Amino acid sequence: MNFPYQEFSTFRSLLIYFFATFALTISACSHQPSHKRHPKPTPSLSSPSSVEQHLLATVKQAESLPPGNPLLLSSLYSLATYYEDQKEYEKSAMQYQRVLDLKENQIGPNHPDLALILNRYAQVLHQANRHSEAQSVTARANAIMRKSSTNSSTQ
Repeated sequence: MNFPYQEFSTFRSLLIYFFATFALTISACSHQPSHKRHPKPTPSLSSPSSVEQHLLATVKQAESLPPGNPLLLSSLYSLATYYEDQKEYEKSAMQYQRVLDLKENQIGPNHPDLALILNRYAQVLHQANRHSEAQSVTARANAIMRKSSTNSSTQ
């Protein structure tokens, strides 16, 4: 199944790369003295593997930051999206699972924002031919959304 957004996968990958670079630079600047704030030169984006390597490096650096730093969540999400764009669905699913675990620890198991991640994760699971898992994840997302809409209508 082709989705219209896939036509823009290279553009989206570049946007993800630049967002991750910007976020990493901002995070690094806030933790370093002013004489060390000059960012390293941006690596070449001549191949998808260079984008992947940069995203992996961003994740690795984000993992060394204090727990709860939003850079880790955004870096993992960017990596999951990158793998999805590259049609590496198993790798993408692994990263979405990590995003899901982190986000669930932050906001709890029934928050509506979690349903958005669950839906993306289910989509990748379908693309990886893991249909029964995808159905289970979709059912969980739908249950969260139903519960959320019920709670908002009773308030």
